[in-house]
Amino acid sequence: MNIAVAHHLPTGGAVRVLVEWLERTRARELTLYTRDASVHRFVPVPDRVRIVERPLRQGYGAIDEIVRLARSPHDGAQLASEIDAAGHDAVFCFASALTQALDVLPYLRTPSLFYAPEPLRSAYEPPALVRLAPGWRGTITRLGINPIELRRRRLDRRYLRAAPSIVTHSFFTQETLREIYGVDSEVVHLGVDTVALSPLAGQREGYVLSVGALHPLKAHDQVIEALATLPEPRPRLVLIGDRGESEGALYELARARGVTLEIRTKLQFADVVKLYQRASVVVCAQIREPFGLVPLEAMACATPVVAIAEGGFKETIENGKTGLLVARDPIALGGAIASVLRDAKLADSLGTAGRDAVTRSWTWTRTAAAYDSLLEGLLDSEPYRSSTPTTFEDPAKKG
Repeated sequence: MNIAVAHHLPTGGAVRVLVEWLERTRARELTLYTRDASVHRFVPVPDRVRIVERPLRQGYGAIDEIVRLARSPHDGAQLASEIDAAGHDAVFCFASALTQALDVLPYLRTPSLFYAPEPLRSAYEPPALVRLAPGWRGTITRLGINPIELRRRRLDRRYLRAAPSIVTHSFFTQETLREIYGVDSEVVHLGVDTVALSPLAGQREGYVLSVGALHPLKAHDQVIEALATLPEPRPRLVLIGDRGESEGALYELARARGVTLEIRTKLQFADVVKLYQRASVVVCAQIREPFGLVPLEAMACATPVVAIAEGGFKETIENGKTGLLVARDPIALGGAIASVLRDAKLADSLGTAGRDAVTRSWTWTRTAAAYDSLLEGLLDSEPYRSSTPTTFEDPAKKG
């Protein structure tokens, strides 16, 4: 197959999914179309992949964002036309940092598959979980009249519902997408590179590890609160996180609670692996996490996992065997952390069982083969998108 890949991903789990598939796909030709190629400085793609960068308007102000959103349908139609003209057999689309669902989806004539990792959570999660900008922008967002957020929500909804085929990573997210957007999707669970992520001989360093963007939905603050319930001397908390604006608030909370905190950003994957391998426990407190690659990566390193019993974590962790699942409560979470830290036999049992489960059932080879089968299946379908308009049409105007 000659496959095009389209994305506008930031650093994080979704771009890792993309690169793991690129490493293993059966496709003979691969061209990657991206709005921002800089992400691949941190998550490189295989040498055989040709990268085509088509950036959006630059700038960090509200006006720049308004312009990007205003131009989004036009930009999506333009890139879709370029992809179609290149003669690819199929297009594997990933998400957008601007609109969540990718802008090319309504316009592609080439058969396409969209990997939907989550809904636009800023639009559909409870307001208390979404950090608002200070000043007037936060005020109008809270009132539901922020034109930027309203436009983003409309575009995301129209783009995702235009996707002819959708794949996601958990039954939890499959149901969430159905409830919010009214779309069906295939479920292909993600995998782990069990060669790159493997146990390391030697003494662990006693710290607790939390991984995820510096955003309230990742609930790093709840890990701090859980550690604060433990008697002194408390274990050090290491936090790996890019994207987001919570760094200052997290340091302030840690100081107030007497927790030693170290935040690490913009790490190469090899450095992330080392932190997994040396941690005494990985804590996953994310709120309604759509899948949660973090516990599987920790398990691959035979590092014990403690997680909140919700979202995708309930699909990846077998409570009491490959990890501990607890209620969203700082005392319960702190107690589970303490039990792993003080009971070497429990920690070893969880780590060994976690590693065994990952190597047996959670491999990228299986995931990549399933993606390839879905892409190949597109080629056997009926003639594709004969009714797709050839001229620009703004999907947000349809409601």
